[in-house]
Amino acid sequence: MGIYVVTGGTTGIGAEVCRMLMGEGHEVFNIDYKDGDFQADLSTDEGVNNAIQAVKKKYPDGIDGLISNAGVGPTAPAEKIFALNFYAGTYIAEGLRPLLTKKKGCCVMTCSNTITNSIVRMDWVELLTNLRNRERGMDLARMIPKEKGPAAYSSSKCALARWIRRASPNWAVDGLRINGVAPGNTTTPMTKGMTEQQRNAALLIPIPTRYGTKEFLDAEEIATSIVFLASRKASGINGEILFVDGGIDALMHSERF
Repeated sequence: MGIYVVTGGTTGIGAEVCRMLMGEGHEVFNIDYKDGDFQADLSTDEGVNNAIQAVKKKYPDGIDGLISNAGVGPTAPAEKIFALNFYAGTYIAEGLRPLLTKKKGCCVMTCSNTITNSIVRMDWVELLTNLRNRERGMDLARMIPKEKGPAAYSSSKCALARWIRRASPNWAVDGLRINGVAPGNTTTPMTKGMTEQQRNAALLIPIPTRYGTKEFLDAEEIATSIVFLASRKASGINGEILFVDGGIDALMHSERF
């Protein structure tokens, strides 16, 4: 059985991933800001560095997989959105890459199906992915007004998806795979706090597989896809962003391919 490191594995999608992996007999090391096997605030440089060092100390012989799931939603300040949704994910992936290389492992990162929506700011995406300078990214985030939170969120996830695509050929040279899962609206502790008005707005375009209801997707549906991509069964999949959104992206962008 394998060794898997999961970030943001205490609740929601991450918790389901941990449950499924442990159910298959794998060892799971959960990094989260509360109730994790290692507690760290991954929105800070210190938290990211401490988490990387903790994994290196515990698993010097390597790990089989990294599930990068920690993130915040569009209501958070833009600084935290950029720091956690983009920088933490990419820095931890690169920091743990040597341990993944030892076991020819893989990485699966949680994006969002909002990466293709109209509010994505491509200039912000370009800054995040091309400059790769956290200090400059934080400077930009501090200038983003609170009402632009949804755009900051979607842009951070779009940048993450682009980074995955760009990194995948280089990772493959070391025998590694890296992919992303882009969930749609999912029932998690984050979305359970929505007001009725917010929920109706989120379902303005109905989820095709939930048509006729006001239901979101289940966290288990997203976790199943993540666990699959992290398994040997997905050995031929690299650099892909798998939309697990009940068909929303296909509905909105049916002519993209």
